[in-house]
Amino acid sequence: MAYLLFVVYGSLVPFDFHPRPLELALKNFWHIRYLQLGMASRADWVANLLLYIPLPFLWLGCANGQGRSAPAAFFTLIIFLLCVALSIVIEFSQQFFPPRTVSLNDLLAECAGTVTGIGLWWASGDQVARLLESLVAQRKSAAYAGLTLYAIGYLAFSLFPYDFLISANEIRAKFASGLFHWLPSQSACGGTLRCSAKLVAEAVAVAPLGMLLGVISRKRSRQLLWSAAWLGGGLGLMIETLQFFLVSGVSLAVSVFTRVIGVAAGAAAGETLRLTSLWPMLYLLRPFMPLACVSYVALLAAVTWLGKGPVMGFAEGMERLKDIHVMPFYYHYYTSESAALTSLLAVATMFAPLGILYWIWRVTMMREFVLRGAIKAAFWGGIVSAGIELGKLFLHSARPDPTDVVIGSVSAAVGFIAVSLCTKATLSLETTDEEAGSRVSHSS
Repeated sequence: MAYLLFVVYGSLVPFDFHPRPLELALKNFWHIRYLQLGMASRADWVANLLLYIPLPFLWLGCANGQGRSAPAAFFTLIIFLLCVALSIVIEFSQQFFPPRTVSLNDLLAECAGTVTGIGLWWASGDQVARLLESLVAQRKSAAYAGLTLYAIGYLAFSLFPYDFLISANEIRAKFASGLFHWLPSQSACGGTLRCSAKLVAEAVAVAPLGMLLGVISRKRSRQLLWSAAWLGGGLGLMIETLQFFLVSGVSLAVSVFTRVIGVAAGAAAGETLRLTSLWPMLYLLRPFMPLACVSYVALLAAVTWLGKGPVMGFAEGMERLKDIHVMPFYYHYYTSESAALTSLLAVATMFAPLGILYWIWRVTMMREFVLRGAIKAAFWGGIVSAGIELGKLFLHSARPDPTDVVIGSVSAAVGFIAVSLCTKATLSLETTDEEAGSRVSHSS
């Protein structure tokens, strides 16, 4: 239901309603046009397709979990018809919310997304459901499930927005575009700080894949690290090669090596956790978490603010506040669908570590429920993101977006919950402080 509301809201924002005769709207919709899309518009078409994939997947999962006795094909047909009807209603309604573009391309993309979502459910729905159920376990299966789901999400996101080149002319144009770089540069990823942050983020992002390799492989120590390095190199080479065949992709050769380092580091971390109790590490790390949070917030501010000057005065900055639209996802409408989704995921990725750092600081206080901790993480994530957006008021080339405050808050909570679930293989959330202390003493 939440995702359904997100689709409807995102399809009609900014809700600038313009009345028009119903008969005219029906006539125009009956003669809906098919637009000839170029390379630049392909990502938006694919984004519409991707937007509708989770709808039937989630609804089929819901129907599958209700113990229904009716044939599964019946529910598949009903959900397909509902998703298609939703697409038609939304596209028709967009005529009343200009400058929304109504085209047959969008309808076809959304129907294709519906069919893809149904196909993915029938191909992998049961396996995904079992992985989700395993996340609440307190054994090795919880770590396996969490890391596997993460690996699926990482691989799916690595080629977003899937705007692949489809002709020899497009490939030749991509060769001439200069979107391949050996080393980080201003044109590839921004300034030195942003490029460095990008490379570190790439290494951190693949570290869980190294931990997953340690869970499923019988290799240990040096053999495991060599396998992880080869996996990271192959994965990096594959992703950067495929990035070249995306219209919006930028290939960076050095990213192959960051993934080698990241997967190997993840495998080493997993091997360390296998041999050593996590509790002593958490107790050692906990006192440094406030400093780590402050440092990370400073890094977020630097990455967000640097290069956005010149700095304006207080009065001038506060004057800009009058022109800021607080409607969620308002500014996302005035960019392409692919850019909007990329921005949303990028902001979410930036603020999720705050929830993880907060979890490390609070996990030794095991009397605190996960939900309560997630709410507190969301509060601090919102405070940090609000401060960063407020700072944009005084930077001439930056535009504050209140939506990022919401995304930052939710992402911090998700980061807190995710790391809580994924560490149940080592930690029990019912452990008391006294038991934890005895573990630390015994380990010492």
